[in-house]
Amino acid sequence: MKKFKWSILVIIVQILLSLFLGLQFQNDAKIPSHWNIKGEIDGYVGKWTGIFLFPGINLAVLLLLIALPYISVRYEKADERFDKIIPALALIIVFFFACIHIYSLLLARGIVSEVNRPLYLLIGLMFVLLGNILPKIPSNFFAGIRTPWTLSSEIVWRKTHRIGGFCFVLAGFLMIILPLFWKNSSNLSSLMFVLVILIVLYPALYSFLLFKKQGNKK
Repeated sequence: MKKFKWSILVIIVQILLSLFLGLQFQNDAKIPSHWNIKGEIDGYVGKWTGIFLFPGINLAVLLLLIALPYISVRYEKADERFDKIIPALALIIVFFFACIHIYSLLLARGIVSEVNRPLYLLIGLMFVLLGNILPKIPSNFFAGIRTPWTLSSEIVWRKTHRIGGFCFVLAGFLMIILPLFWKNSSNLSSLMFVLVILIVLYPALYSFLLFKKQGNKK
């Protein structure tokens, strides 16, 4: 549990800030809970759901990652690498969702008014951080670029995650930098959506082509 102390601290801070901000809402308050691909808010939850649901989800994600060594069939093959990567992965995910949660409370309180650009900053930062640890993730069924081809070959897994890490970092930097100069909010949202799709599709396609190339060499 000590390995996850920073993630636990983030969740504690999230809960305290959630209570501090959320208890000041009226009972009929609406808290943003979902954004569409245009960066527009299209979903809301009530006061108590907005206060407690998202810390609960974060806690569930953390518990799942803590339990990963006990439920992963490949953990024993790379236990030392898992022991280093899982806490880092947990901290990135927990921190990101905590920031989104607090940001939604600030929006509902009217303390901040900008709807989508801060989201791009947070998502971009998350992609940069994930891109840095992707190449270090051992083969498993829970985290990483899990395609039939990466899971079937250690070589394909390793090379795909190196490419995937580069794609994540590059796209993350673009998500952070472009909103600073791009004034058209609608076009910016479309561009960000395309970036995310490319991040997802390119490493998957690369893993398929690499797997086929390896098969042809045999």
